[in-house]
Amino acid sequence: MEEAISMASKYLDMCPPVLASLKAGTPIIAIETGFFMQLPYPRNLEALQECEQAFYRRDCVPCCVGIVNGRLKAGLSKQDMDTLCRSGGSCTRSQIPALVGGGSTSGTGPSATLAIARMAGIIPVMAPGLRDSLADLDALSGSSRLVFCGKVSPDKALLFSSRGVPVLRLPAEELADAYLVQRDLEVNECTVIPCGDTLGDIAEKASAVAMDIKRKVSAAPSSEAASYSCGSMFISVAR
Repeated sequence: MEEAISMASKYLDMCPPVLASLKAGTPIIAIETGFFMQLPYPRNLEALQECEQAFYRRDCVPCCVGIVNGRLKAGLSKQDMDTLCRSGGSCTRSQIPALVGGGSTSGTGPSATLAIARMAGIIPVMAPGLRDSLADLDALSGSSRLVFCGKVSPDKALLFSSRGVPVLRLPAEELADAYLVQRDLEVNECTVIPCGDTLGDIAEKASAVAMDIKRKVSAAPSSEAASYSCGSMFISVAR
């Protein structure tokens, strides 16, 4: 983990709570900010802060992902969050280089959030704005992460599956077992988990999953726990 953080630091800023959580191995989740940028300022700021608090109440560290003044951000300070929400906008993974090169500010959509979360070494990602766009599908099919989002229609689930992204409907306690089995078998795939359709539902499910995985990993042999801390996964949530 230390090596990954060091390599990413040239382009990526990680706030103290995120760094502390990654080093301690406590539950953490990356949050897509582009979804919230659909709202006008200051409502987008208030909604993002409410989302963060929903995770903190469940003992899970929220890591809002964005680009501020050309810097990739894993975790936003109060000033960063205000700057981001005033600027607005959302970007895809392919737009990251231009935004960084131009010193620009933008929220991150699902594909960009996934890319930055991977740089930071964060496993679960909350992406309420997940769509069936080519950018999102390519990001999902090329990932091995857990992604939480809103509803996944049968047509979208079929489309995800056609790109090698399974859609699972499992309660939190079973998801942790599924994750550990996948890791032990070295299955490198993205996993979509349908559960709730409001931000509160998603936060509750994501936090429960993070805590449950943490408990099971803590009970596993030390070699498995080390493997987990270096691994990656993605979940999508809907009902």
